[in-house]
Amino acid sequence: MNDRKARRQLRVAAWLLFLSLTIQLVAAAQNQDDIRIAPDEYRQRRARLMEKMEPNSIAIFKAKDASIRSNDVNYMYRQESNFLYLTGCEEPRAYLLLCPEGVKIGDGAPVKELFFLRPKTRSASGESLGLEGAKEKLGFETVLMNTEFAAVAKGALAGKKVLYYPPTFPDLVADPLMEKRTIISREVKTELQASFPELEIKNLNSAVSELRSVKSPAELALLQKAIDATALAHIEAFKSCEPGMYEYELQAVIEYCFAKSGAESEGFPSIVGSGPNSCILHYDANRRKTLDGDVVVMDIGAEYRGYSADITRTIPVNGKFSPAQRDVYEIVLSAQEEAIKLMKPGAISEHSTRAFDVIAEGLIKLGIIKEKSETQRYYPHGLSHGIGLDVHDPGRMGKPLQPGMILTVEPGIYIPEGSPCDKKYWNIGVRIEDDVLITPEGNKVVSAAAPKSIKEIESLMKKRGLGNEKLGTR
Repeated sequence: MNDRKARRQLRVAAWLLFLSLTIQLVAAAQNQDDIRIAPDEYRQRRARLMEKMEPNSIAIFKAKDASIRSNDVNYMYRQESNFLYLTGCEEPRAYLLLCPEGVKIGDGAPVKELFFLRPKTRSASGESLGLEGAKEKLGFETVLMNTEFAAVAKGALAGKKVLYYPPTFPDLVADPLMEKRTIISREVKTELQASFPELEIKNLNSAVSELRSVKSPAELALLQKAIDATALAHIEAFKSCEPGMYEYELQAVIEYCFAKSGAESEGFPSIVGSGPNSCILHYDANRRKTLDGDVVVMDIGAEYRGYSADITRTIPVNGKFSPAQRDVYEIVLSAQEEAIKLMKPGAISEHSTRAFDVIAEGLIKLGIIKEKSETQRYYPHGLSHGIGLDVHDPGRMGKPLQPGMILTVEPGIYIPEGSPCDKKYWNIGVRIEDDVLITPEGNKVVSAAAPKSIKEIESLMKKRGLGNEKLGTR
């Protein structure tokens, strides 16, 4: 009993230390322009992943290829998230090979991890790492040219029982012949099974997802930078919004704030949906002219060093919520606040159930629905998802919350034109989304800098913002 109590106290102390470090890093993030994850952290991630691999196995990861936009113009490069998580490498044409038992290279001792990439070059995107740079900045001890990958990998596979081959290679197809529906290039699979008939092909996605679901203090500091940029963008959009603006004008204000704050890009296409578009969940055309009497849903997220925020606010285009808009908004806000109260370590779905119940009760009270079973007509999505290297980060579905997880809380009500309710509610879409960090004691809303009370929103919208200045007038 005493041993269990001591272990429990040790775990609590460890998490309190984790939280303290997190707060220090987040505070430092406010004044630091270039936060980076240390090479030791990447090494630890790879070591933890290898602990989850079966005996006599090998894992192969490949960097994302550059994507052609047209002719000789590429899209801006963004690394595949699992590869970025394990390596920190932001370049294409690179490979990672992991082998818990070790791979022998030449006359040296067996090594558990091998990294392959191109030599140092200069291009339009700047100077690449090169072999020495990968050792110094990414923490690899053994780095080889990417042209050596195929030969080394085939040699390493000899005698292995399991190949973890994540679906990050080109020409991916769902293979109907695989009982577990492993996804793998059909050509690669055929060649591998011909050369290594005893080899079982699996993937490590679930194991990597489990690691990624709990964020380190350094990751939380990067996320906070993205979140702060996104909150600032919302504030400027509130002040700029006025009837007659096009949705893309608000988008321009938002994405200017991202860039001004040091974010490299958006974590996902900015959603700026007004009027009828406020009822379209993932609307991102952003071409409509806003009208007096509309609400506008802005679901946006800056990406900083690969980590994406995700914050949604809903505002009245003319700066004042109508009585019908206010009624719907207050239901959504209450649902969110009630859900956040229940988010703590060990919780699984209590917060989601509570948000659903609050929305159902509110819609019934307004006469929009008669039965709780009708709720999903106007609240058709889930409450929460993880954020991180992906705006929909993996790893939480159906599992208890843990300290270090950071998730969205985003209830919504969407009442499109033609709905079977009073017409005064038509074309009102409301979503309110915050980013919430799970702590040992409960949670912390880390996106609280983005105002969401009706009073705060209406007060801010009386001010002028970046988007109210005519181009060329200064």
